[in-house]
Amino acid sequence: MRHAALEAIFSSTSGHCHFCGDSLIFERRGMKKRQPEEGAWEVDHVIQKGKGGKNAEDNYLPACVRCNRLRWHRKGSEIRELLLLGLIAKDEIKKGSETGRKISEMITRREEMNRKRRTVRE
Repeated sequence: MRHAALEAIFSSTSGHCHFCGDSLIFERRGMKKRQPEEGAWEVDHVIQKGKGGKNAEDNYLPACVRCNRLRWHRKGSEIRELLLLGLIAKDEIKKGSETGRKISEMITRREEMNRKRRTVRE
């Protein structure tokens, strides 16, 4: 993609992720490491290709790597469901309920598993 096009896409949100609003760093486009650096970003299709979106500047916005990778191919209903489940899980953790403790344990196990996978690959 042309440098000027990337600058226009990046500037369209004043250098912020169009999902979460975090600041991005222009020079950190793409995921160059297994773990994305702070400010790393990708060009996101606003209307996903699988839903008929085109490869064109007017269909691109900058997204931080983490948000873009979480969204992937998911449909709007799936994203809304994930957000709702996340809010419920967060409330349960905050309340210290049995469900919240189990969710916290599951998060810890998943993080450990991901760390081990990264270590094996490196």
